[in-house]
Amino acid sequence: MFLKSFFTLFIAASLTFSAKADQLAVLTLDQAVAATEYLQTQEAVLLWCACCEGDPLSAVMISEVYYQEWGTDENGEMLYTVHINGIDQDGLEVVGRELDLAYVHVVLENMAYCLGIQLGMSCDPCVEPFSIE
Repeated sequence: MFLKSFFTLFIAASLTFSAKADQLAVLTLDQAVAATEYLQTQEAVLLWCACCEGDPLSAVMISEVYYQEWGTDENGEMLYTVHINGIDQDGLEVVGRELDLAYVHVVLENMAYCLGIQLGMSCDPCVEPFSIE
């Protein structure tokens, strides 16, 4: 009985993690356009999945933002992904980094906010807005 309960808990935890892993990575055209237009007004973003083990917070100075076709959903509607190019905090080039808007944070008045939430999308960024000092 213990083994069956443990296995059930493990499966539930795995499903919860995978549900958080790609919340707003694949978007409608309207969402992709809104995210791209918003990010084009930003100099930099913070990328961090607070609930993903081993995912350190990183900063990227943005040089280009774009979206591209990802594929179609079950209804045949085209879906999109948003990407950035730029330079990270270590001076390394970032090329075509696909974004999950739930884990992209924009800085407003020394506070970092989840981009997905800023755009009115439903997601769990796994962290409340946080101070950048």
